[in-house]
Amino acid sequence: MQPVRIAVIGAGYWGTKLAHEYSLLSKSIDGVSLGSVVDLSRERLNALKSELKSDDVEFCSNYEEVLEDGRINAVHIALPNSLHYEAACMALESGKHVLVEKPMTTSSREALKLASLSKEKGLVLQVGHIFRFNNALRKVGEIIRQGSLGKIFYASLTWASHTDPPRDRDIVFDLAPHPIDVLNYLLDEWPVTVSSIGGSFLRGEGAGEEVAFINLGFPDSVLANVYVSWIDRGERQRSVKIVGEKASLKCDALNQTVAIYTPEDQTRNIEVLANNTIRDMQLHFIDAIRGNGEPKLNNPSVGATTVRVLEAIVHAMKTKSYVSLSFP
Repeated sequence: MQPVRIAVIGAGYWGTKLAHEYSLLSKSIDGVSLGSVVDLSRERLNALKSELKSDDVEFCSNYEEVLEDGRINAVHIALPNSLHYEAACMALESGKHVLVEKPMTTSSREALKLASLSKEKGLVLQVGHIFRFNNALRKVGEIIRQGSLGKIFYASLTWASHTDPPRDRDIVFDLAPHPIDVLNYLLDEWPVTVSSIGGSFLRGEGAGEEVAFINLGFPDSVLANVYVSWIDRGERQRSVKIVGEKASLKCDALNQTVAIYTPEDQTRNIEVLANNTIRDMQLHFIDAIRGNGEPKLNNPSVGATTVRVLEAIVHAMKTKSYVSLSFP
């Protein structure tokens, strides 16, 4: 099989997790290796080097060095959102396959340019919509497709926790990509109408929003509400509630549980084999690199369209308006 030597670009909280998983994969899959980790912080790199305990991994502060390294043929980008486009573009131009974390970019124009470039170069471009690999949500998708809920009326999604709002970021582009993408994955549709409100309570007016309430209209009169927050005290929530004609369903994506509620007010818990979503996303990337086709679950089109929906949400929020969307 084609050797896959991967560099992780960005060693913050998430990049560190990614590097650990690639290190584990390199021990269990022939021809797969973590080649480099890149970060501006020498302290972070030293800490990760100590944790990985591998002489085969190089640590550097300049990702251009990695892009010039002929031994590296793939990169996983976990940089701040504003740097995704530049880093992914340079990586593709250098002949590297790319997995870039969500959001794919901070503008749909840039996202479409990346998609076009990856096609031109014949390279894999995958977007880190990790909840597409969550076994509980996969089970929800199966239940919907089987018709067990009947006609879908509406969905309610909550992505909330209590954390320090990331500097220079707003919650719509930083956290909302997940529930927006989950809705597309489950409904196999994109929203045609958007309205939203949000606020910045800790950082003040003019700073990025820390909470948002998003209303979405889908084809066939399906409605969805998305609540995202960084300032919600209590347990971390990643939940999906779907109400249908025949039954309702609730999914806890963190604990990977699914329950169906029938018209007779009976509750049926659905068996789910919880999985390591990071590992499965990375395996999907490796499989695509090895010639098994474009990523089926999180291809560039999905990433770019998600960004377009995010732009509409921000526009609706800023202008206090109702925004219509159309898709080919």
